[in-house]
Amino acid sequence: MTAIRQSTVIGLAGGLLLLVGMMVMSPEHIGIFFNIPGLLMVIGGTFAATIVSRPIRDVQAVVHLIPELLHDEPVPSGTEVNQLLRFAENFRMGNLRTAERDLAGIEEPFLHAGLRMVIDGCQPQDLSKALQWRMAGLRAREQGQAHILRTMAVFAPAFGMLGTLFGLMQMLSALGDSGLAEIGSSMAFAMITTLYGLVASNLFFKPLAIKLERRTHQRLLRMSMLMEGILLAYEKRHPMLIKEALDAFELHNDTTPTMPGYLTLVRA
Repeated sequence: MTAIRQSTVIGLAGGLLLLVGMMVMSPEHIGIFFNIPGLLMVIGGTFAATIVSRPIRDVQAVVHLIPELLHDEPVPSGTEVNQLLRFAENFRMGNLRTAERDLAGIEEPFLHAGLRMVIDGCQPQDLSKALQWRMAGLRAREQGQAHILRTMAVFAPAFGMLGTLFGLMQMLSALGDSGLAEIGSSMAFAMITTLYGLVASNLFFKPLAIKLERRTHQRLLRMSMLMEGILLAYEKRHPMLIKEALDAFELHNDTTPTMPGYLTLVRA
């Protein structure tokens, strides 16, 4: 089972503890912080407005993506690079059957697709273009999902204010029959929906959008590095040269942990 991201736990726990602490400071009025109709107004209205502005299938994809964002992104261990270098050595030496077996053991879709095109004899410009299209597709898809989360972060406070307005209208309609104490209690109950909207926006939707954008950036950098390695393998460059190029790329971008050496795997 994938571990929950530690930074996510700390952030959510810190925000929720802050809210709970504020509630506990006023134990005699703790009931005003619970407004189920107001919560439904914020969450339901936010999703309804988002579905109006974006295709429902895109919104469903984002909903399914949220649990994934709460978990750790698999950290590249260097296995993919070692597989690439092993393939490059066999391809350079003309051992196509061995290279085919190496390819069968590669699970990373981007690397597998690129090396498959290398074995199939794809032209270098077509190979580069196909890999760039894959990267562009990932960028467009995940940037669109991040935009949906940011859109929800905008809608949530607006529907919180809308819920507050409904509550104030109900309070004003009964103003003549209520005392000052009841008016104050009703106003506090109405204002809580604004709090729900602000919390949903700034503790949930907006941070998830930022997290998704950062993950997309890291993935694209990783794919760019693998693409350079694939193109060098196509040119039948020596694996040591490919490793040096990938290490330089990694050092420049500082996106992944140090990859294990390959010198013990390649002898030339």
